[in-house]
Amino acid sequence: MIPETMNAAILTGFGAPEVIRIAKRPVPRLKPDQVLVRNHAATVNSGDARIRARNVPKGYKFIMGLVFGFRSPRIKTLGTVFAGEVVATGDAVQEFKTGDRVFGSTELKMGTHAEYVAIKAKDAILPLPDDHSYEDAASYIFGTGTALYFLGKAKLQSKERILINGAAGSVGIAMVQLAHARGAHVTAVASAGNHDFLKMQGANEVIDYHTTDLRTLPQTYDVIADCPGNIPYAKHRHLLKKNGRFAMVTGTLAQALMAPLVKLIRPHKIVGGTALATKSVLKNILKQHEAGNISPVIDKRFEFAQIAQAHAHVDKGHKRGNCVIRF
Repeated sequence: MIPETMNAAILTGFGAPEVIRIAKRPVPRLKPDQVLVRNHAATVNSGDARIRARNVPKGYKFIMGLVFGFRSPRIKTLGTVFAGEVVATGDAVQEFKTGDRVFGSTELKMGTHAEYVAIKAKDAILPLPDDHSYEDAASYIFGTGTALYFLGKAKLQSKERILINGAAGSVGIAMVQLAHARGAHVTAVASAGNHDFLKMQGANEVIDYHTTDLRTLPQTYDVIADCPGNIPYAKHRHLLKKNGRFAMVTGTLAQALMAPLVKLIRPHKIVGGTALATKSVLKNILKQHEAGNISPVIDKRFEFAQIAQAHAHVDKGHKRGNCVIRF
């Protein structure tokens, strides 16, 4: 029997992880085109932490306020990815049934840091293969989906050289794995403690950003991927080969607005945008896993009651892969 209320992580304001509280909320009412999922796993990623803390790249704070609120949170429950079991379906839903194992993403609608999630059957939700755990499935979506988007936009080819900055995060590790699978030569930038691990994930070379100023590197690259947004194109463009591509995973609004102009005055291309999860993206993620191109990387697992601690861990900026929440 589906209860009338559920536990959900609620933003009581913007700020430090302590603004998050577990509270009782009504279980979502099911619309005819939706499925109701009993959540088993979600993640706390850098996007969740940025929204909670109102810590966004320069120029985006006003836009963030329009979407998420200025003085108080408009969306109270964060979280974009989920993995769980279908417990009810709307009258118009045919492709899912009660008991199905599923995973997916609600994107900007958020709301997955809760025990139950309602989502339209046509949106980003797919059956979960039996050989995937809920935790592994939840850990794939944000990092792998983003990595697939930017590597696709950058058109990374076999034997090309790619520099991945922030290679130990959820997006960075997925990029290392996928770039290696494409036959590229991968240089990963991360702290020294992650170097051996990144070599196991497919990195050919590793660089410690604590001891090396990337601007002084003698090598040039076909693609540079800046995951954390701290090696701007303007200061590192000399590291790109002619016709090189700069994947701006994170950047300021000014950098995003200037990106289309770069190809008019430089022999480079800046690729940006927002990686959104769709059914086709989820299918591609499963395809990459089946081909052996990606594997889940979970840094820490937190019980749902510990979600504030998960946010605090993400805030440190040193997680390896994903922080998974278990319900």
